[in-house]
Amino acid sequence: MDTPRGVWLDDLTWQEATSRLAADAVVLLPVVWSRPAQVAAHLPIKTAATIARALGQKLVERLPVVMAPLLDWEGDAEAEPPRQMLRERLARLRSLGARRLAILDLGLAPARRADIPVEVALLRACNGTKADDYATACMLALDPRSVRMPLLPAGSSAQAFAGERMMAADVEAAAEALSAWCGVA
Repeated sequence: MDTPRGVWLDDLTWQEATSRLAADAVVLLPVVWSRPAQVAAHLPIKTAATIARALGQKLVERLPVVMAPLLDWEGDAEAEPPRQMLRERLARLRSLGARRLAILDLGLAPARRADIPVEVALLRACNGTKADDYATACMLALDPRSVRMPLLPAGSSAQAFAGERMMAADVEAAAEALSAWCGVA
């Protein structure tokens, strides 16, 4: 197994975190905005968070980034509390020394660009794919026992292999975007 190139922020000590952030590390903040009603009947509540963590881990393994803890909001993403949470989390990361910040938005209920400072890169996953199909395929790849197969909509063609391919494509797109934005490779 290859040694990861990046690291999860919460795996570091305060001294290690300060050192990495002072070295101008790229910090990725995975963001999930989900409404309970948006989660399909055949998928567990943890779906968006599970996928976001998996994508984050794949990016940590591939790139020299610092992955911040997941920012997860269940409820109306248009309300002020999640927007305030996002601003506070970005401010907290800056207070720790982060200068190059990017948001990894799962895209099932995307963050609005207006809520994100212009100097913060916005990377989206789940682009171009129907959210339910994406989520189902990804969960079949990541945690198949959690998918309630008897409740799967008739005619669904979601498969684990498709989920693996979609997540790999999202990681590739995020890596390319980070490379173009700040030279991370």
